[in-house]
Amino acid sequence: MPRRDTPKVRRARWLSRIVGAIAGAVFGVLYGAFIISNSQGLLNEDRSVALVALIAAGLAGAASLALAAPLLSVEPFLWLERTLDEAPASQIMGASLGLVLALLVAALAEVLLNPLPWGLGVLISLALAVMLIYVGVRAGSRRREAFVGLFSGRPEPSLNDGPAPLDGQPVVVDTSVLIDGRIVDVAAAGFIPGRLLLPGFVLEELQRVADAADGMRRAKGRRGLAVVESLQQGHDVVCELVDLDFPGTPEVDSRLVKLARARGAAIMTQDYNLNRLAQIEGVRVLNLNDLANAVKPIVAAGEVMTVAIVKEGKEPNQGVGYLEDGTMVVVENGRGHQDETVSVTVTSVLQTTAGRMIFAALGLPNDGRSLPPRPRRPVAPSPARSSKVAAN
Repeated sequence: MPRRDTPKVRRARWLSRIVGAIAGAVFGVLYGAFIISNSQGLLNEDRSVALVALIAAGLAGAASLALAAPLLSVEPFLWLERTLDEAPASQIMGASLGLVLALLVAALAEVLLNPLPWGLGVLISLALAVMLIYVGVRAGSRRREAFVGLFSGRPEPSLNDGPAPLDGQPVVVDTSVLIDGRIVDVAAAGFIPGRLLLPGFVLEELQRVADAADGMRRAKGRRGLAVVESLQQGHDVVCELVDLDFPGTPEVDSRLVKLARARGAAIMTQDYNLNRLAQIEGVRVLNLNDLANAVKPIVAAGEVMTVAIVKEGKEPNQGVGYLEDGTMVVVENGRGHQDETVSVTVTSVLQTTAGRMIFAALGLPNDGRSLPPRPRRPVAPSPARSSKVAAN
């Protein structure tokens, strides 16, 4: 997302335009005077024409540099500031080390190539320096752990140092995933491709929820903090606390998307709005609900299953039960078997946006019949109705 203009940035742009206009006017007048002094004819002979030419040159220089000054001064500074804000410290250090090594190699190459005739040594050294700087910065930013480890004495993580290698895409988690808690089982199953990034502002939001006055919200916040602690203490995935923040963006969802784009990571969430925002911004989304629906067992018509009927259905003689994964099962002729565990035969499966619904009938398919619905208990007539019938 583009950074919003703050009053300080607008003042910097206006100041750069003023300085650029003054410098452009001076440069234009000096350049015009140089042209006039070295020209022959009307410009050199008529002072009024020369004065008009100097004024025109000054105005042209002032206008040109006033327009170009923000692009040459403020915008590069903002780009550098934004890049440094969004890049992790290890990546900046790795790129800096790569740049230093590239400059050292380029300087050595310049000494060796300097004796070449016709200026070939300078040209080759310049081209080699540009190539080495690009390669050094690129390699340092991509292999930052190895570069930093060379100077800190810490070896690069190997396959035997803990969890699986972090070659996959890192994953940023949001508050809803931590409160849900299923991420612990997902990590234990090995479905997280790379490093798990825990943003500091997400942990702060969890802390605020844990300190809420409402008991339910407080329980959710504490469960989320317990999930974070379980992930950090486990050996199924590497957790990294990320202190990178975006103070100019108050919305947590937008900060998560910015963080994911800065780190080249995916976002794991259950929040619908964050899911849509990340997709619009081109960030990959890992939705735990989609994963849960994908791993549900496939049920086909004619299959026999056991289900506990817990309540009556909307239609006559229907009963409703649920599987262990929460899938609703609508059982024909199951109204009278409430609070019983019965065998049913699947008749059809309906896939909806909220999940799956299974329709089944009581009984087994091989006996050629289904269990009949239990008759309802007769309702005793009221005394008033009985006396009225007797009177008739």
